[in-house]
Formats: sequence, C-alpha cells, structure tokens
Amino acid sequence: MNQKLTALIDARKKNNWTQDQLAEKAGISRAYLANIERGEYSPSLKVAQRLSQLLGLSIDALFLTK
Repeated sequence: MNQKLTALIDARKKNNWTQDQLAEKAGISRAYLANIERGEYSPSLKVAQRLSQLLGLSIDALFLTK
C-alpha cells in the first residue's frame, strides 16, 4: 500500500474527530489507525467495514487510491 489515505484522513477531520476518538469508536488502537492513514498497514476487512460505517463512506471511497 504505502500511500497516504487522504480520503480516510479527510473524512475523520470532517467529523472533527481526532485519531484517538475514531480509533476508540472503531475498537482499534490509535497507533494502528495512524499506520493505516499513513498507508503503512492495510486494515482487515472487519476494521475497514467499521471505519466505513462510522465515517459514512464506502470502503472503496476510503481505501482505494488513485
């Protein structure tokens, strides 16, 4: 992956959530979320679904990079 996920970051910021807040809502650590946002880790399908539901965007919109 290794490409910054700007859609995920933008969606989080649009909701005025910190990484800590979104991570807590999603049931993951802040460090794991930060690594996902930086493109260092790919989220599991379960985590991708949770983030998608919380942010109100499709998995494709959040995680597919152009």
